[in-house]
Amino acid sequence: MTDALPLLDRLLRFPTHNPGGDEPALADFLADELRARSPDAVSVEHAPRGDGTPGARVHATWGAPKLLVNAHLDTVPPAAGWTDDPFVPRLRDGRVVALGAADTKGAIAAVLAALDEARPRDTAVLFSGDEEAGGAAMRGFLAAGGARGVGRAIVCEPSGCRVGTRHRGILALRVHRAGVGGHSSRADLLPAPLADLGRLAAALDDWGRARRGEGPPGYPGMCVNVARIDGGRAFNMVPEEGTLTVSARPPPGADTAAVRAELAELCRRVVPGCDVAILLENRSFATRDLRSFEPLLGEAARTPADLGYWTEAALLSEAGVDAVVCGPGDVARAHAADESLGVDELAHAVKLFSRVFRATAR
Repeated sequence: MTDALPLLDRLLRFPTHNPGGDEPALADFLADELRARSPDAVSVEHAPRGDGTPGARVHATWGAPKLLVNAHLDTVPPAAGWTDDPFVPRLRDGRVVALGAADTKGAIAAVLAALDEARPRDTAVLFSGDEEAGGAAMRGFLAAGGARGVGRAIVCEPSGCRVGTRHRGILALRVHRAGVGGHSSRADLLPAPLADLGRLAAALDDWGRARRGEGPPGYPGMCVNVARIDGGRAFNMVPEEGTLTVSARPPPGADTAAVRAELAELCRRVVPGCDVAILLENRSFATRDLRSFEPLLGEAARTPADLGYWTEAALLSEAGVDAVVCGPGDVARAHAADESLGVDELAHAVKLFSRVFRATAR
């Protein structure tokens, strides 16, 4: 079996934190790695992330792809508390410690090593950026028809190589309330943007609390989070304006658009004249036909797992591609200081993806 550790070491030395990192450099490196594994075609797309900074994706195909294997090449920025340089990998107690080891450069290394073990047929591999922010790379890939003809996808996230088949969506709103501002001695006569938004925050929280028993087994409630209220300058000044940021996470099967419309209507009813902006609207996700993945993933597909985090499997599913989520690592270690991946976890992932690629060739 190909040793994936040297591959992972090289990947982790590319700083691809989002924002601030260099996705194009890693994409170009990965394109060369993929070309060395004899695909029929490789393409690299350099395109802006959602925030306008440089982003990228690299796509390789063998035959006419019916299966897509995807992992993201960006990471979050380093968290506080790292004991060493997060971009210099080190081996500690059988674990590789570096930013992105679990989420998801370990999966990228495993996929590359597995391609050395088995040449797939009618398969595509996509390493895409901007997953940790706006999803620009995957959205651009789908908009360009990159998944045309693909029926199934395996999206790599740190699931402990369990097969994830459901997760919540994400809906984020920002509500702006305008006022006129002035001296606080005139507060009884002037609009009170922050007080209005405070009442709205309580109403939104009440809305979420009333739905905590709703949803399918394993996913009760809407997970409403009143995240912040901004505005104001000093105790003796009436604010000119205020902003409320709130999010919800609709469960699998929920109509995210309907939830968004209901929340927006609630905002305008409680605070007439407010402006409601949708910051993010990502649908929930559920695999449609898990049995069709059994020839690829074997026993792992017979013991599915519910996921507590959102993935780009939802975007593929929305585009008509049935998907599962599966990759090495523990999500509890992702996004944390001293993020790590066990060497044994990496080896297991290589075996798993080798099985997947062999299955496509049968």
